[in-house]
Amino acid sequence: MEVSCSPNLKCVLKCALNISCIEMDIYLILLKNPGLDVETIAKELEKDESTVYKALRNLMDRGLVRREYRILRGGGYKYLYYPADFEEFKKIAREAMEEWLKNFDMMIKNIEKVEKEEFASLAVVR
Repeated sequence: MEVSCSPNLKCVLKCALNISCIEMDIYLILLKNPGLDVETIAKELEKDESTVYKALRNLMDRGLVRREYRILRGGGYKYLYYPADFEEFKKIAREAMEEWLKNFDMMIKNIEKVEKEEFASLAVVR
């Protein structure tokens, strides 16, 4: 089951890495139990398999997860997913955090130049 976000390390990392809560949860599940398939992860998170597959695809694109296939005895194959090595994860997270902080600093400097009315125009009206 997905854990709700609060201002903690998990949420700071997901923000810096530009990943969703479900993607962060999947990485953490794989860190505890490497080599799971989509079906098992979906059951653990109580999510649809297609949702989990999309999240895994994004994590693979970011280098946080890799997949391997296993040939089944009865024929066919199954993909198993593994987290990036934790040292590699820390390196990716550190680089992402440094980039995020640099961008955040630029945003703060830009906010100082913005007028109140211009900033208020960004509000979403429902």
